[in-house]
Amino acid sequence: MSYPQNQNPNYGAPAGAPQQNYYAPPGPGQPYPPNPQGYPAPGVPPSPYAGQPPYHQPQGYPPPGQPQQYYPHPPPPQQGYPPHPSYNQPQYAPQGQYPPPGVHNPQYPPTPPQITYQHPPPHPQPGMPYGAPPPHHAPPPQQHVAPINATADVDAIYRACKGFGTDGRALIGVLGHRDGLTIDAIRAQYTTRIRRDLIETLEKETSGNFETALVSTALGPIESEAYFAHRAIAGFGTKESMLTEAIMGKNNQQIATLKSVYQRMYGESLENAVRGDLSGKTEQLFVMALAGNRMEDWVTVDPQVASNDVRTLYAATQGRVDDIQVCSILTRANDAYIRAYVDGYKRQYAQDFLKMIRKEFSGHMEAALLYIVRGAINKAERDAELLEDSMAGLGTKDELLISRLVRAHWDKGHFAIVKLTYAALYKRDLTKRVKGETSGDYGKMMIALAT
Repeated sequence: MSYPQNQNPNYGAPAGAPQQNYYAPPGPGQPYPPNPQGYPAPGVPPSPYAGQPPYHQPQGYPPPGQPQQYYPHPPPPQQGYPPHPSYNQPQYAPQGQYPPPGVHNPQYPPTPPQITYQHPPPHPQPGMPYGAPPPHHAPPPQQHVAPINATADVDAIYRACKGFGTDGRALIGVLGHRDGLTIDAIRAQYTTRIRRDLIETLEKETSGNFETALVSTALGPIESEAYFAHRAIAGFGTKESMLTEAIMGKNNQQIATLKSVYQRMYGESLENAVRGDLSGKTEQLFVMALAGNRMEDWVTVDPQVASNDVRTLYAATQGRVDDIQVCSILTRANDAYIRAYVDGYKRQYAQDFLKMIRKEFSGHMEAALLYIVRGAINKAERDAELLEDSMAGLGTKDELLISRLVRAHWDKGHFAIVKLTYAALYKRDLTKRVKGETSGDYGKMMIALAT
């Protein structure tokens, strides 16, 4: 794999040292800041906890009910020592602010329940409020509570790469079947024990699509997103779908972590990299998404605010389309508000919101907006269709298949629902479909990820 001259990624710190900037620092506990580019803001009410999770979890793990994917992990454990503790965050709200839902500070009375906004989901489930996750969201993944001993996996990788030739099957047997925290432990302990960097070893010992699949998996859930974003904009032209899927639809903490990791790995800010590769209003859309000003997921919908936003969206798409207004609202709203917009657009104007986007927008901007909205409506269906898209037609879009499978496999609960949805949509098994589209060690790695 080649990188621009003098721009090799900084995959890790020297052996025995914790990675620098592995975490994104917690966002300031302030209301939504003014939009730095002067973009119009949606009518979503500001949250005093923008950029912060609703309550503190030890060791940087996600709160119950939230998928593990993209949350900042603790630095990889080394030589069997426990992970370093995460940055301490206050257990309660700062003075003058209310604690987030579910956290009651004795100094404050419990917050009253917020009004929820009813919306029929794609698979009817009466009474589901907008503040709840959409259907087909994954259950909370299992969490590690003890240090991970990766000695056997490190030894297996070392033997697979030792001497003449590489044992691809052995590499797949380890890297194709481990979760994100275990991958972190393998990388750290490989560096400590073997005195080599695992990513550099894989790049030296493998090539082509097999290398891309192994390296992106070995980077783990956070660094692999930075890796995909870099691949999307490195070299000539932009791999638009890969860039969209690496950036769009993430919450504020995920965006902050992605930017921090990208800076450490590639020596430049992700915003600058995006600005240098995109242009015009599409560039502005991605800069807005990277600003990290999104409504937090735990905030439920105020029906009046949602109705006002729907009127603004409608006015912005009549006659001469105000692209920036639409982009600003959709990148600042959480999934619950976006579902309210979709429902409100239908009720108030008898128009389908997705059809409106397809009619009024085009190219990369259209695809990015559809990715955001469809993820809010039914993430599993969107992801199942994207996987099929990477294999449909003449030839396989291998880089997209790799990025989509690697991203999906980190969250086992969500991925199980994606596979069920895929089978319902296409009347075929996803793993068998992947097997028919790939071959060799690369194909075996893809099957391992899809299984």
